[in-house]
Amino acid sequence: MKVAAWEAFRTSENRNSPVQSTFSSQASPARKTLPAAEKIFSGKKRMNPDDRRAEIVRAATDVISEKGFQAMSMQNVADRVGLTESALYHYIHTKSDLLDLVLRSSYDSPEADEFIYGQSAGVDCDGHIVYYFPRFCVNNIVYNLHRPQLVKLFSLLNAEALNIEHPAHEFFHERSAKHWSYISTLPWVTPDFYDTRRFKHLWMLCMSAMDGLQYRWLMDSNSDLLEEWLAFSEELFPESLWGELLDPSLYHDEKGCLLPYTQAQQSHH
Repeated sequence: MKVAAWEAFRTSENRNSPVQSTFSSQASPARKTLPAAEKIFSGKKRMNPDDRRAEIVRAATDVISEKGFQAMSMQNVADRVGLTESALYHYIHTKSDLLDLVLRSSYDSPEADEFIYGQSAGVDCDGHIVYYFPRFCVNNIVYNLHRPQLVKLFSLLNAEALNIEHPAHEFFHERSAKHWSYISTLPWVTPDFYDTRRFKHLWMLCMSAMDGLQYRWLMDSNSDLLEEWLAFSEELFPESLWGELLDPSLYHDEKGCLLPYTQAQQSHH
């Protein structure tokens, strides 16, 4: 089954245009990339503390993506925003504090959640809001296609944080559990054999496959992340099993109430 909503992502226009949130037309300030000239002369501009801090986070994102966190110095970041290192400490107390801001404001942002979760949701004829896991996975890939720098940053930090002394170790160690804690509360529509235990295994498999493909994509400029994920989806979510549960756009009122198809309901049977 070709899902029209997924096919639309294949067009060059959609690949190259910024991803818009379902609920917000505002891009996250932490994800805007300053032109080189603006970075060089930004120190001459008067900025309020919040704008300056956001600019510093963007600069740190650039530097970590290029060097990794361990090799980054605060002077590197200060140079990018046109400040002295001592002036930088008026906004950021420590290098670890800066890393925490980068992780929490740049990657796992409300804007990302709004697109990834929001566009995987559908409403049945009885008004129940349900979520479609195959579309959720596609949304992750599509969103990350538009932020390769942040994906690279996240991948580098994830690898570095295997060291228990790394300041991001606890963040990455807890991140998966926190995500599952939230995901497990949502009403996902799935084939009837997916109880909570099996759905968690599927989620872990998909996230691991996604990480692997994204590493290849970052290393090989010829890698087509979207095409590879859509090919993976045919194996992970075969039409013969998932059918209309692949995407909210495939729902018709004749299907009726979708609550019996939710993974949570199936776990009680």
